[in-house]
Amino acid sequence: MKDFISKKVIYIGLAAILVAVLAAVTMALTGGSAGFAAMLSEPFFKPVKSAMTSLVGSLEHIYGYLYRYDELETENAALKVRVAQLEQEYREYTEINEENSRLRSLLGFVERHEEMKLEPATLISWTASNFSSSFTASKGSSSGIELYDPVVDEYGYLVGQVTSVTDSTCVVSTVIDTTLSLGAQMSENGETGVAGGDFELLKQGDLKLSYIGDSTDVVIGSTVVTSGSGGVYPAGLVIGSVSGVAVSSSGLDPYAIVEPAADIENLVHIYVIRDFAVSE
Repeated sequence: MKDFISKKVIYIGLAAILVAVLAAVTMALTGGSAGFAAMLSEPFFKPVKSAMTSLVGSLEHIYGYLYRYDELETENAALKVRVAQLEQEYREYTEINEENSRLRSLLGFVERHEEMKLEPATLISWTASNFSSSFTASKGSSSGIELYDPVVDEYGYLVGQVTSVTDSTCVVSTVIDTTLSLGAQMSENGETGVAGGDFELLKQGDLKLSYIGDSTDVVIGSTVVTSGSGGVYPAGLVIGSVSGVAVSSSGLDPYAIVEPAADIENLVHIYVIRDFAVSE
């Protein structure tokens, strides 16, 4: 704005206004009969001069305001840039902090399970289906990954199992997928069963623990872990926790509803268990 409004322009405008005001005042005081010489005489010019001084002061104030306004706009733009930089720095700090937390958790898990060989991978894409829960990850057979390898997150919570492999990628079916089932038990009371996906529970992101016998033995909040039976999964991997008890459509078979421990919907990094010591 100050590129277009300068003092020079204002003063030129004032000169034009001055002539007009002088003419108007003279006409008013003389009834239109005074000449230009009379208009410039002291009695006539003094009040005009006073008015013009006041007008110049007002215009100077306006100019100063406009100049200051431009300065504030420039300062505001600089502040916006700085705020954007700080927001970016905060996001980077948060990401680094989360990564450090994830690595510390993974380190703790690895230290507790030195017998396991883990292969890190990144989730690439989810399978588009309302009837399954699986995704493609960034590692495959060239990284030593094989069919049916268990998959965990950085906390060691069970995510699922490798169900398809290419040279550079693999497909992982999660614990809530309807095609997946595995031996499990409740750590609090040792009650065993089979954990697996269910069409109805899939919609709410849960799985079920079937063949649990008497439902009165089920304790809400109990931790469900892998039993290790069959040698496909290591024993003791946390699957989730019991959030409720229900009965099958036949009304005869009770089962526990299990909420997965892994945050399946927000997975980014996973770890494929390539090898582990089988419990005797």
